[in-house]
Amino acid sequence: MTATAEPRDRSAGRIEDRLLRGIRVSILAVTVTVQFGLCLTALVGNIDRYRPLWLEVASFVLLAGVAAAAAAFLVRGGRIPIAARSAGATLVLLAAGAASLAAPPGNHLDPAHWHFGLVGWYGVLLLFDLPWVFLTAFLAVLLAPAVAKAVVPDVPEPETWAAMAVSAVSVYGFQLALGLLVRGVQRIAARASAAAAEEEGIRTEEAVAEHMHGDHRQRYVALLSTTIPLLAGLGYGSLDPSDPETRRRCAQEAARMRRLFAEGDNVSDRLAHELRAVIEVAERNGVAVRFAARGEPRYVPKEVRRDLIDPVSAVLAAAVSTARVTVVRTPERVRVSAVGDAPGRACPEYESGHVEVEHVVTEDRLWVEAVWRRTMPSRWR
Repeated sequence: MTATAEPRDRSAGRIEDRLLRGIRVSILAVTVTVQFGLCLTALVGNIDRYRPLWLEVASFVLLAGVAAAAAAFLVRGGRIPIAARSAGATLVLLAAGAASLAAPPGNHLDPAHWHFGLVGWYGVLLLFDLPWVFLTAFLAVLLAPAVAKAVVPDVPEPETWAAMAVSAVSVYGFQLALGLLVRGVQRIAARASAAAAEEEGIRTEEAVAEHMHGDHRQRYVALLSTTIPLLAGLGYGSLDPSDPETRRRCAQEAARMRRLFAEGDNVSDRLAHELRAVIEVAERNGVAVRFAARGEPRYVPKEVRRDLIDPVSAVLAAAVSTARVTVVRTPERVRVSAVGDAPGRACPEYESGHVEVEHVVTEDRLWVEAVWRRTMPSRWR
């Protein structure tokens, strides 16, 4: 159940990240295409008009470097860190300023001003998922040097101003609108991710409830063959509560029920926890129990824990006054043993496909040992 729910949770939580990565890759592809498909031709075609030329070329190379860095981040981690985006936006502004400075006088309608429509795409690439004021301010800063460059030699005619305004609105207005649109898509993706996570949480809760119901049903079935007949015998009077054998059976069934209840507790060392639950029942019956655990806790399947503890429960139920329980855990096996003063008591036989059980009976002692070998040919290893 947990192994199934975990990948679903991760998938639900990455909806927004996958969408943002796809948007950035698409915008990066458009940006690189515009730069090398259109702007490079304009740069080469007007190469003799730039003063100095190296500043214009450096601006082009700097923008290409920002694109390469963005591509590297997207390939490696799927997203661009905020610090890298801030640095990239600053470099783009510097490149735009340098390109405008080295470009020939005049307005941005001149093909020599190749950078005018390009740098806005870098702003969309780096800033679209931030509040809209960041992208708006970025585009406004880009527009300022273009206007200054246009009015430095001579104030343009009204017709030229109109053409410049239409061009600026067409380019930067479209880029700003695209950034706002993508921002809206991001919010929709965030809501979809939250809805998917909520749905997965509901599914997980239902799976947990179903698992707990099945576990409770298994515990009830485990008591049908032993506890229910014992209670029925006591209720109908066919068993004498004062009979030592009946009392021993009652003690053993009480320990088994206590162990079954302990299986539902969320603890790190389940084997020791369930053993202590059985020991508590024996101590309530007046048996002094010493418990020792050696070795690091390790995973033991539930069915194996039951087979390891049932023989110990039988010894504690038969003990008169004292008992000792020991757990030894190694990487290869888990051994649980118990010894108690049970004069004249025979240890019941246990059949298990998971553990090996040995017992020794003397005149006044009953000793039992259950071993689970992790190398046993069992589906529980």
